[in-house]
Amino acid sequence: MIFAQEQMMRSHVSHRRSTTLRRALTCAAASLVLLVAGCSSGSGGTKSDGTITDDSNETLLVWTDPTRQAGFEQFQKAHPGVKMKIETYDGNALLTKMKLFNRTGKGWPDILFDGRTTRIAQWTDPSMDYAQPLDTLVPQDVRTAFGSSNDPCTESGKLYCLRNDLAQTVTWYNKTLMDRFGYQVPKTWDEYKALGERVAKEHPGYIIGSAGSLFSYYDYFWASGCPIQQVTGPKKVHIDMKDPRCTRVADLLDPMIKNGSVTGVGLFDPEMAELGKQGKVLMLPGASWLGDFLFKPDNLFNTPDGQIAAAPYPSWQGESTNWSGSVGGGIYVVSKHSKNMKGAAEVIQWMTTSNDYQKTAPTYPAYGPAAKAWAERLAGDTFYAADPFPAMEQQASKVNPVESPTSYDVEGAFTEVVVPSVRSGAGIAASLDALQTRLVNLAKADGYVVE
Repeated sequence: MIFAQEQMMRSHVSHRRSTTLRRALTCAAASLVLLVAGCSSGSGGTKSDGTITDDSNETLLVWTDPTRQAGFEQFQKAHPGVKMKIETYDGNALLTKMKLFNRTGKGWPDILFDGRTTRIAQWTDPSMDYAQPLDTLVPQDVRTAFGSSNDPCTESGKLYCLRNDLAQTVTWYNKTLMDRFGYQVPKTWDEYKALGERVAKEHPGYIIGSAGSLFSYYDYFWASGCPIQQVTGPKKVHIDMKDPRCTRVADLLDPMIKNGSVTGVGLFDPEMAELGKQGKVLMLPGASWLGDFLFKPDNLFNTPDGQIAAAPYPSWQGESTNWSGSVGGGIYVVSKHSKNMKGAAEVIQWMTTSNDYQKTAPTYPAYGPAAKAWAERLAGDTFYAADPFPAMEQQASKVNPVESPTSYDVEGAFTEVVVPSVRSGAGIAASLDALQTRLVNLAKADGYVVE
């Protein structure tokens, strides 16, 4: 999915001040995008010895989501000599179309923006063989300035994509309500659980988390380091839902779901929006984009100005690092079939590093210097009770490295197994054995050795 739910969610988000900011990050956003008529970019951009051949006169076919479309158009306007054809695509049909292009030997986009970061494993898999290594196309100093942001783009020592943005998790909280009730923002997950017990007794109906959607995978399991998709080598993966880093998430959340301090509905369900509008959301551990895309929009929480703030993520007992999860963060991929690879690489480098573009972007830029420029927007935003950027910046380098991209659908498995268990009242712990079985079967079917 990312993302099936994330893309669907962002299709319904409108900015508080009437600016529609659509987030198309996955394969389930049919309401956002247009079906793409295949346009051949030609095939064979590399020689057998791996050297790159390029024709700067070749038109670059760009496939993007609607949100990034404006950035590509901005690049085109600033670089009129670069020939580009920019199209939005149907996320539901993306994999099908790519497989068709592989069969017919034509049609691949030269540049692909994919809102699902984890899908880079599919673009590099020999069965798809789409992504071009970028190591010789993107200067070393540029790659270095991304820090660890491009780690999901790296396989066997080669860089296959550039991250557009980060979706590191932070602790969002309503400062006004927390101060009124005399609560402190938890620094550990034990403190978080204790706060939930207090809230359930002292202010029933208020919540400090959500566990009824795919987002609980990113917000809790990923941050905990649960080995749901821990890649240990080429086509090797470690999956162990009995690992304490998995079971402690269930031990944390199940009692809180039962006492009502963590809701069993999803972040973007109508019931959740109603809780937000009623001012019942005290806290939400979640993506760095929740402030702008959940708390702020009129049609979602519609939170008044000056109430929402962000804090660093809690840490687990015995651990010194307060790890984050990752809830999105799109990638730019250059096709190995492109006849104009250097041109394509220049475009995605501009899209990820240009301050002119990234400083106005809706989400936290993956490129370090651009993130600094982007921070200026948040600092002047009166919606926030305090500047949330320091917490985002702290967590940007703390995305738990246990999780890695795989070419099978982990998000779909989680959504089909864990989410229904939560919503039915059975809880998380009751679903972990079934999730283990589903993931192992998916991995083996896709050619992985499960360790």
